[in-house]
Amino acid sequence: MTKAICAALLGTWVAWAAVRPACAAETQPSKPFVVLVGISEYADKEIKPRPHAEDDAKALYDLFTNKDYLGVDADHVRLLLGGKDEQRKSQPATRENILKALHWIATEAKRDDLVIFAFLGQGAPIGDLGDRLCYLASDSTFKERAKNGIATGDIAQELDKLKSQRFCTFLDLSFRGPGGKEIAAELNLENNPYKEFLGSEGKEEHTAAPGRVVFLATSGRTQSIDLDKQGLLTRVVVDGLKGAADKEGYEPDGLVTVDELTEYMDKQIPELAHKHGKTKDEKEQLHYVLGGRASHFVLTHNPAVAAKVKERLDKLAQLAKDKKISADLAEEGHTLLSQMPKLESQRSLRKEYQQLVDGSTTVDKFTEKRDLILDGTKLKRSAALAYARKVIEAVQTIRDGYVKEVNQGEMVAWAVRGLYRRVDEKIPQDIADRLANVKDLKAADLTVLLADVREKLGKREDLDNHKDIDYSLQQMLRHLDPYTTYIDPETLSRFEQDTRGEFTGIGIQIRKDFDRDMLMVVSPIKGSPAYKAGLQAGDVITAITLLVDNAGKPLDKPEVISTKGLPLSDAVKKIQGLPGSKVKVTVERTGEMKPLDFEIKRGKVELETVLGISRKPNDDWDFMIDPTSKIAYIRLTSFARNSFRDMSKVLKELKADKRGIQGLILDLRFNPGGLLDSAVKISDLYIDDGLIVTIKPRVGREQSYPGEHDGSYLDFPMVCLVNGGSASGSEIVSACLQDHHRAIIMGERSYGKGSVQNIQPFEGGELKMTTASFWRPNGKNLNKLSTAGREEDEWGVTPDKGYVLKLSRKERDDLEHYQREQEIIHRHDSDTKENEPEFKDRQLEMALGYLRGQIKTASAGPAKKAG
Repeated sequence: MTKAICAALLGTWVAWAAVRPACAAETQPSKPFVVLVGISEYADKEIKPRPHAEDDAKALYDLFTNKDYLGVDADHVRLLLGGKDEQRKSQPATRENILKALHWIATEAKRDDLVIFAFLGQGAPIGDLGDRLCYLASDSTFKERAKNGIATGDIAQELDKLKSQRFCTFLDLSFRGPGGKEIAAELNLENNPYKEFLGSEGKEEHTAAPGRVVFLATSGRTQSIDLDKQGLLTRVVVDGLKGAADKEGYEPDGLVTVDELTEYMDKQIPELAHKHGKTKDEKEQLHYVLGGRASHFVLTHNPAVAAKVKERLDKLAQLAKDKKISADLAEEGHTLLSQMPKLESQRSLRKEYQQLVDGSTTVDKFTEKRDLILDGTKLKRSAALAYARKVIEAVQTIRDGYVKEVNQGEMVAWAVRGLYRRVDEKIPQDIADRLANVKDLKAADLTVLLADVREKLGKREDLDNHKDIDYSLQQMLRHLDPYTTYIDPETLSRFEQDTRGEFTGIGIQIRKDFDRDMLMVVSPIKGSPAYKAGLQAGDVITAITLLVDNAGKPLDKPEVISTKGLPLSDAVKKIQGLPGSKVKVTVERTGEMKPLDFEIKRGKVELETVLGISRKPNDDWDFMIDPTSKIAYIRLTSFARNSFRDMSKVLKELKADKRGIQGLILDLRFNPGGLLDSAVKISDLYIDDGLIVTIKPRVGREQSYPGEHDGSYLDFPMVCLVNGGSASGSEIVSACLQDHHRAIIMGERSYGKGSVQNIQPFEGGELKMTTASFWRPNGKNLNKLSTAGREEDEWGVTPDKGYVLKLSRKERDDLEHYQREQEIIHRHDSDTKENEPEFKDRQLEMALGYLRGQIKTASAGPAKKAG
């Protein structure tokens, strides 16, 4: 084990520093830094109080300063409260003091120092639409929050200087205004939420800085539950950090790590929320962990096993002192006995060290077993070279086709550094030295470098089953742009569902039933095997019975799997399978006295991407939003392979209907895109001949996609609705309709994803690579990443003049929820729809108003084109 690993342990196990061999002589040991902010009552009564916030901050203070758990000394902790606490020497939680505390940790904490920051109180949106956020200090006022609140930019400005790669943040607040009428920014991982704490690697905005993790009580949209004496988040965090989360491996090791706390929270918060929540939303409270779910750095100690661990370490040190084991073995043993390793081979080695210090084995027998374990971790050179050649093959594929020029040596360096980071290992010095000059190396030398890296890492379960290649490519490609990546075989099926619009299974949407910890059918998919068999929304799946194996062969004895506690991802794998094979699901249904069994034959399930305004009694879509004015409505959720076919069918039926069609609303809001071919064909449905889009690659000729007159629908006015969730294919279509003056574009500015991804099969997965940018018919840019991303820059699709209608965050959330609810095929005897609160879609109302006006004033001749 390296000295760097030993040094890392010093930062969190200060109490044991005296018994450390070898590593103890290194430079100054790292120390934890802690800043805790808790504000219960605000002077401004417009700001909602948080009854337990200050008690929660004090509980965290007592935990972190207790020598049994972390032992932070008085010089390294700041407690900032709305009130006073002389015993704990708190400071007022003013804006100035909070920023000073952030500046303190940013300038004083070193790379290996543990830094903990917690904010328990309230936040608020800034600006008319809540596009920016702030944290409310004790001296903040809601009215003047833009001046006296702590803006996310203020925090980022301080924490951008933070050197620590062990930075943990706990946040328990919501960003609503008075009465909860204003709402925070959406939790979107691609947009790097809470980036003021997560930071950035500097090479791309969507990647958090290394070693940073944020624990959130909620996304920030809602208020977390308060228990009798504590907030829910603090209750779980304190219990977990005191030792309840110390469960990784075959026994507690005396340390609580980030990933252990994450796993503990994932289990405890949903259980407590369901138990103590008073409303449906409270019972289904969701917490989040951003930036570091795989982080393995230590947060606190577990005193329940500390004495036993220390006893073993003392015995190990005595063996070294008596010259019975070497200094290298003492160092290796100290690391393994101090913290539970993640790898099974290292856990086996840890057990051997435990037997050695416990006196249940001899040094000779220990050495023999150690050698056997280490021999089992050696990787053959041929396997290492095979890995290296595959990575080089991917590097050269990207280099030849990527939209920008890239250096293959630099890409290999990204792969190497990313792989070591992914498995939480320190890069050996000899590898680090070679990486310093990697840009000038040829392919053969890069292959040797990669093989050496893989051979040094050896056999290990976290790199088995192709994971070494998966991780290397994914870590490498994240440095290029947000859309270039390697899709591993496990993820590929989900990606195919999005782009192809179909998958093999029984065809149901499911979620967790929080009352029973089982699975609930959200909705069957129209036309699917489950729909035809009679599964209904609200059915609780209690068991899945497998009748065949993965190869489709009948099982001698059916395998019955209870869904209680079954993760969603595992349930999906069990339900899906080979087409034509059967699976049985057992459900409990409201109104039925006994469970119902459904034996369903798996088949191809097509996802609906072309939707109407509401479902008819037969569950088909009704596309006529205003029968009187003969205005149709089509919502397109993605550009899948079946989207053009389905939209063509809908348009033919609408034209053939005796009511006819006098106007059309094409709703592309929240449509993230999909297949280029689908977007081009759908654009061509609505325009006469002329340019649809131009593709400009780095290598090769530009390619233009023109429209054709035949098959086009040109004799009615159109409105196309877009918003910030309309991307890629949605922008091709809306830009084309706008430039051809075929439709009025309404709503909000689109996302700005003007790039083309080429997908190539690779190692059972797929390389998804940005190869070109696409440009609208008028020759203007669509790609936001090609600009500085400012509002005044040319990118995306902006609604036509006079038709920009921005929604508040609350309205946007409500719209997304409403659209999802419309997709559900409800039981016909259900009163769910009646219980839903009334929703007003202001953008849709504006579109209807425009088209009604156009139809009313239209001449007796053919309708004019929009615009």
